[in-house]
Amino acid sequence: MNDFYKELKSIRIEKGIELEKIHKRTKISLSALHAIEKGKFDQLPYTYVRLFIRAYAVEIGVDPEGVLDNLDVYLGNKAMPHKKGIESVLNLKTEEKKSTPDAKIKKKQISKRSSISIRSDIIKSIFVIATLLFALYIILSINKDTENFNTKTSYESEFEEEGPISDQMLDEGYIKISETKQTLKTSAPYSINLTTDQRLWYEIKTDDLLSSEQVLPAGDNHLHRFNSAINIKFNQTLGLNLYLNGKTISTLKSDIYPIRFLISVPEKTVTIQQFSPKK
Repeated sequence: MNDFYKELKSIRIEKGIELEKIHKRTKISLSALHAIEKGKFDQLPYTYVRLFIRAYAVEIGVDPEGVLDNLDVYLGNKAMPHKKGIESVLNLKTEEKKSTPDAKIKKKQISKRSSISIRSDIIKSIFVIATLLFALYIILSINKDTENFNTKTSYESEFEEEGPISDQMLDEGYIKISETKQTLKTSAPYSINLTTDQRLWYEIKTDDLLSSEQVLPAGDNHLHRFNSAINIKFNQTLGLNLYLNGKTISTLKSDIYPIRFLISVPEKTVTIQQFSPKK
């Protein structure tokens, strides 16, 4: 299996690069970075999977195009490229070690070449070395310019523009002003569809999966399926509509403050909690 994401994690650890550092530079959430290193790409926002992995690869000094190729192979979008087996390399080295009397004689003959031929070879070698040094200089210059560009340019975060609302922030900066519960009347399979006429940040956790931060663009919709539970935390709900198995959840109010939406299948409950800033 093409477990390339494990190699990425190993490279990051070998270079001593902390996930927290990558998070601060790229503004990609820690939960998304953990998902990349575990190969759980279905937990990432579909729109930003390739963008996140490219940014992660750049931060640990790996060719992003090669990583994206490996991602396509892993997801089944591209066939695994054919690679030479190591046996061919070993056979080549074995053949180089073989030496016959005729080969030794030829070696002696070559060593007796004229000084003109030797001088010509030296000039050619110097030219090749000079060319390689010039190419190396160009590559180093390009890498330096790229490093300077990356240092001056920070990635625009889709998640920190409006500021993520963590549970700690809710506890410390907000109070729960209302909580409404109603009976879950629909049956499996369960799905939640989100639509909005304004750009919206939210955090979602379904069943036993890790929570993930996502952005719902204005005029777009996101569909999430779950089996036993779903927990969604919105930083605001202006212009937001929720549909449970295709039916509108009318108890959801439009508000500029955070709202938490929870469904528990075992308890057969749908809960909506509204928050307001502490005065």
